[in-house]
Amino acid sequence: MSAPSEKRRLEILVAPVITFLAVIALLGVARIYDHSPVKAPECRFKSLLGIPCVSCGGTRSMQALAHGDIAKAAALNPAVILGTLASISWLALGFIRWHKGESPPTVDQQNRRIKTVCLVIGCVLVLNWLYLVVYLK
Repeated sequence: MSAPSEKRRLEILVAPVITFLAVIALLGVARIYDHSPVKAPECRFKSLLGIPCVSCGGTRSMQALAHGDIAKAAALNPAVILGTLASISWLALGFIRWHKGESPPTVDQQNRRIKTVCLVIGCVLVLNWLYLVVYLK
């Protein structure tokens, strides 16, 4: 960790800020989605196999979240809530690291983090899909 007097590295904030802004943009689109002339097509996975895909209910979940109905959003697709919370947490952590003056992680550290995050996201998506198969028939 760098001393607070050293120059703070803005590149620590790039990925978390972009991710957070993307989530905000998606929530903005979800907020006005009902007034859009374009609608999402029916889920081909569900129509072919009779069970929801891993993202089924995601659009409706984003709409509910955009309108402040967290319980409905969580019921429709919990991964949407978890993803939104993860982006907020990553942004907060990025600001903490930037404020402390930390240097960006090394390539080895980044690779370990990417592997860990991919494993966690994979597990969350599998659990989310099982939830959708059971509760979002």
